[in-house]
Amino acid sequence: MSKILIIDDEIEICKQVSLILSKNGFHTKYVTSYKELNSIINDKFDFDLVLVDLWIKNSTKQGIDIIQELKSLYSNLLIISFSGHANIDNAIESVKAGANDFIEKPFESKKLIHIIEKNLLELKQRITINNYRSQISFHSKINLIGLENFTSVIEKKLEKIKPNMSILIHGPSGIGKNFLANKIHMKLSSNNTDTFINMNENLMNENDLLKFNSLHNFFTIYLNDFEKFNKMEILNYHNLIKNKNINSVIIFDTKNLNKDEPLLNIIDFKIELEPLEKRRNEIFGIFKHYINIFFKKKFDSNPIIDDQISDILNIHNWPGNIFELMNISEVIINKIENARHSISSDLVKDIIDSSIKNADIYDLNFKEAKNKFEKEYLEQKLRSNNWNMSVTAKNLNLDRVSLYRKVKSLGINIE
Repeated sequence: MSKILIIDDEIEICKQVSLILSKNGFHTKYVTSYKELNSIINDKFDFDLVLVDLWIKNSTKQGIDIIQELKSLYSNLLIISFSGHANIDNAIESVKAGANDFIEKPFESKKLIHIIEKNLLELKQRITINNYRSQISFHSKINLIGLENFTSVIEKKLEKIKPNMSILIHGPSGIGKNFLANKIHMKLSSNNTDTFINMNENLMNENDLLKFNSLHNFFTIYLNDFEKFNKMEILNYHNLIKNKNINSVIIFDTKNLNKDEPLLNIIDFKIELEPLEKRRNEIFGIFKHYINIFFKKKFDSNPIIDDQISDILNIHNWPGNIFELMNISEVIINKIENARHSISSDLVKDIIDSSIKNADIYDLNFKEAKNKFEKEYLEQKLRSNNWNMSVTAKNLNLDRVSLYRKVKSLGINIE
């Protein structure tokens, strides 16, 4: 479960944000000054993400200074800045200092959670890329794990990709479109400080885009699921980059490609990624790749993998594609207690069967799905705390009476 640190001089805001995050499954802590933050840094700093206000009263350091310091100490740390006096200058300055995202106060709970979850997912993907960067390159067929069938085509065309181009990546969810977009960005980028802008909903206006361009040597604009965006705005973006010689590349991401789509006329380069169910001969190899990664990370040794697992993997349809396969691999390694434990076909089958069972939740109505999730969630929390109601209530930020009522209403047996 991700741990989030909140830095804001207004304690009521800290408490409010902490409550929102706790209800959504995050562990939180908050501080109201740089002095308090420094105590945590000197003691034990183990947070995955930091929310920091840019303007902190009665503090020896302000938000921008804090962002720079945290990034220098923890390069993989996610930082989201926020401010009640927001403008494009604040956002740009915080991004230049090292922030991954920016949100304006006051913010809606759903928007805050969306931004946090989006950044945590992107971090997980970046860590996979960066930790094995020597193995992941557009110039090696080993490196684009899960994309081997496309590398022969991609390798020939990638040399033609240049800034000012518009690129389309087409494929189903979980196939690695975001991964590939990051790799294209890294290929075109001259250094690690060049910015990758993941746009999920709204595009920057022309003035902001030009201002951003003046502050960066190069940046990539990634439109996640471009059907959500206004087509005229996309066309204007494309023309602006072409006509103003903006040193940027636009990457479009889409799951559903309409061959009659007018915007296809502005695409300079297209990459199509097929789902795993059409590439079954690759599944076992991709599985072994991720198993090796997670096993080595946990035990610092190489696993023993049963070859019969290949048949079990090929039976499953893999609707979540590469990221489903990666997550299954991680769950399998989490179940293993020591390095002498081999990866058996029985274990893999149990994990896959369990994932299929959990997927059935989408066939239920909302109330049934909600009750099913709450029951399984609370059972897992209680089990991890040896069925101690008081400890579990404290961990969940609930009072004991409320937890007891919920447990009783869901029919959870705690005796």
